[in-house]
Amino acid sequence: MILLILVFIFIALCMILKDKSRLPKNFPPGPPCLPVIGNVLSVGYDLKSAFNTWREKYGSIVGFKLGNQTSVVISDFDTLNEVFKDDRYSGRPENLQEVFSAFFGKGKEKSTGGIVFSHGDHWKEQRKFASRTLKDFGVGKSGLQTLINDEVKKLIDELQNDTGKPIDLRLRTNLAIVNTLWQVLNGEKSDLNNPKMKRVFKSTTEFIVSNSLSGPVMIMPWLRHLPYFNSKFEEARKSPQEMREITSESIQRHKDSYQEDHQRDFIDCYIKKMNETEESGSSFYNETGEGNLQRTLMDLFGAGSETTATILCFAFNYLIRFPSIQQKIQEEIELVIGSRAPLLEDRQEMPYTDAFLHEVLRHSCIVYTTPHATTEQVTLHGYTLPKGTAVYANIWWIMNDPEHWDKPEEFNPLRFMNEAGKFKKNDRFIPFLIGKRFCLGQNLAQHELFLFLTGLLQKLSFSSIYEDPEMVNINPIVGFMHQCPEFQVVMKERL
Repeated sequence: MILLILVFIFIALCMILKDKSRLPKNFPPGPPCLPVIGNVLSVGYDLKSAFNTWREKYGSIVGFKLGNQTSVVISDFDTLNEVFKDDRYSGRPENLQEVFSAFFGKGKEKSTGGIVFSHGDHWKEQRKFASRTLKDFGVGKSGLQTLINDEVKKLIDELQNDTGKPIDLRLRTNLAIVNTLWQVLNGEKSDLNNPKMKRVFKSTTEFIVSNSLSGPVMIMPWLRHLPYFNSKFEEARKSPQEMREITSESIQRHKDSYQEDHQRDFIDCYIKKMNETEESGSSFYNETGEGNLQRTLMDLFGAGSETTATILCFAFNYLIRFPSIQQKIQEEIELVIGSRAPLLEDRQEMPYTDAFLHEVLRHSCIVYTTPHATTEQVTLHGYTLPKGTAVYANIWWIMNDPEHWDKPEEFNPLRFMNEAGKFKKNDRFIPFLIGKRFCLGQNLAQHELFLFLTGLLQKLSFSSIYEDPEMVNINPIVGFMHQCPEFQVVMKERL
């Protein structure tokens, strides 16, 4: 009897798992799924390669599963542009909401996910507030260039002490890049020599490199409670928790010195918004508002520092790989800027420098994919996507599609210039994404990249440690985002 019961349970379990492994009816074509794990075996840790392989085999809209998460990936610009402008695709996958709450949260904290992992009305509330408040404090406006140029000068002064010897630029730029945003968020300058800040940025980089959106815990968050996976999860959690410690200290300082009639920065404005909120369903209300302030600050701080600093590192990696490009930019700097400090308005007079920055963003493509989710059942080009379907953008393919980019594998700034030597736009250039959830820090990032690049190249020249620049590795490391490969530079002061 016991044996019969066990056989019955086994058969029933197999039927349930087989049913769960099936993709919905009228779903986009894609690779066959296995029970429980879906397409994990064919993905591994390299989601980007899987997406590109599937694009070649199944087309521009591909259906698949990560664990039991029903998903699609879109590799067509026009379709992605249509989808990401639609509110019904502006959610986030439930598994990622859960695991990132576990990474960044603490105890019984209440939060709807801050900006990055909230959705629906709560996301609209948080994004509208953040966008307006950041603009009020100058993000995206030329008034910030004085703050940025101050950080450029400090970085140059620091780097001039290391001319003539090989150095690693990657961790040298993080704190300088983030200081402008940090002042907007909490009115303070971070200490460039603070060992805690250096440790946070180093561990954040390691977190991004060593984790993947297709990792086991990302797909099946409940695995973090099992022995082997728990130790891996706790190790990965150290980085976001260190960042949380820094932001928590800043929030507490603001609470202790808060004045209702004077908002000094983003945190003060957030506290004021919470104090004014009486609607219990609001994402700013009471304990939920407290949790969202913490998560939002971590979202802005982490994303704002890591992404821009990574792009700048890619830029200098390309410059030592292609010395002739560096020389052309420096010639343009001498012609337009001379010896004075660079200004944002100089960019329109420097088409080659502008084209170079665009090509850095296209070729490095640090955000090679991003997941949204449907908030209700939708029909996409004749296919049916159930509510909660994860919708991934294959950004790398869109910015490397050979049908729209000439020899996309090559690094070539001239693709962003016309025959008259003027800068030329391309609508398929989407490093900051498109639609409802495009990057909030787009303007700040572009301002910082231009001023840091021109400021550093005005005073310093950079070369590889190798006799042959072609030995420089420019292939990105695939993790959550593309990371710049390790490289060293030798700097020389320019007279």
